[in-house]
Amino acid sequence: MTQPDNHISKLAANSAPSIHPESILGDFLRNNDDVVFVRFQWQDYSGILRGRVVPVKQCLQLAAEGKLVQVPPFAFECVLDNTLRPGMDPTGVDWLVPDWTSIRTSSRSSLPDGCYATVMCDVVRTTPAQPGPNFDLCPRRALEKVIHKARDTYRKDFLVGFEVEFEIMKVSGNGGFIPLSAGMGRFAIAGQRDPCFKYVEECIHELQVAGVSILTFQTEGRRGQYEISLGPLPPLQAVDQLVLVHDCIKSVVARHGHVATMCPKPVQGRRQATGQHTHISIHPPDREDSFLAGMLKRLRSLCAFGLPYDLSYERVQPYLGGEIVAWGTQNREVAIRKIGPGHWEVRCIDATANMYLALAALLSAGILGLGRQETLTWPDTAIPKQCLSGIGEEPCYLPRKLEVALDLLEAEISQVECMMGSRIARHYLAHKRFELSRTKEMDGDKARNLHIELF
Repeated sequence: MTQPDNHISKLAANSAPSIHPESILGDFLRNNDDVVFVRFQWQDYSGILRGRVVPVKQCLQLAAEGKLVQVPPFAFECVLDNTLRPGMDPTGVDWLVPDWTSIRTSSRSSLPDGCYATVMCDVVRTTPAQPGPNFDLCPRRALEKVIHKARDTYRKDFLVGFEVEFEIMKVSGNGGFIPLSAGMGRFAIAGQRDPCFKYVEECIHELQVAGVSILTFQTEGRRGQYEISLGPLPPLQAVDQLVLVHDCIKSVVARHGHVATMCPKPVQGRRQATGQHTHISIHPPDREDSFLAGMLKRLRSLCAFGLPYDLSYERVQPYLGGEIVAWGTQNREVAIRKIGPGHWEVRCIDATANMYLALAALLSAGILGLGRQETLTWPDTAIPKQCLSGIGEEPCYLPRKLEVALDLLEAEISQVECMMGSRIARHYLAHKRFELSRTKEMDGDKARNLHIELF
């Protein structure tokens, strides 16, 4: 951990959302005097949360002196099995730029004498060949750019909320995973309290202490699945909150010797699957049809971000329109459900996605629709006598494999990169193609178990 040169440090400070890091951090620590470590963290292209842990005394010194935490230039180069992407430049440094407004307590019960806090970071890269700061690879920064562009160019703001679905698994004798939670949409089974629901309640307690906005939590109508509905927030804060929720759920359940998973298909061949439905609302909602048209027109290529693994496509259901590019008012059986004016639920997303990047791509698609005044030619499937196939056209199906989604993304990559203002989509595409080649080499059970463990 060293101090970046003055140019990097100044730009990092100016670009960070926190104007007074010492004040924000000091107030937080005064209100949470049991914090002993702070984890500087980021989410990589594989959707995996990574970080560096700093003792709280050193953290205060970093904030006071304007220093940053450095990591090797691998922040966005490791794929699912931790293999480094070939052809990467091994020189240089990735600097973690903390957004101190995102600091929250985490894993409050994991230490006997204190707890962790976490802070989300942007990542800026410098290399000897390009000593200037490069934020172009950072998904969190890409989402920030899209938000600012929507506000500055189109006077549009967004709110985002998530529905977090998960199951609780136990480790089998052979190192695999067996479903443990078994609630059939009830809090009790044959007169007995669901033994896993106490873990869910413990998660909710820790999340509320951390300031997370929770609307409801419940058992789902499927065997052994739970859902937490998070309150709406501006996009960046919503994803920061989502990352904290995922981490807390897995940490709390792990303390009891089990595994919480948001893996889209933890049990092969079972109809039940796990998604992460994403609510997006646009304000003001005028020209909402053009925004929706922008998302629908590019929905197939957007699956490369929202459904980023082959396992994700086992969840896409081949019945009742769930695999077709379509929308409907309060229709939960199509890819996008309209809930109200300027408010939609996008259903072709799961928890393996890097949601900073997936949301940046979704919003970019909608904003492109706004800017080009695209026409909504897809009918409302909730209206009687309308049909999923559109107006006199054959149905347009979502991809059924990641490879197809990546090909579709490559065909539209210039549009995506133009909106995001970076080459991040191109880097992501190369990353996922290499990762796909690695996962194809894995035994099917090994790949599924890795997804259960990591997500």
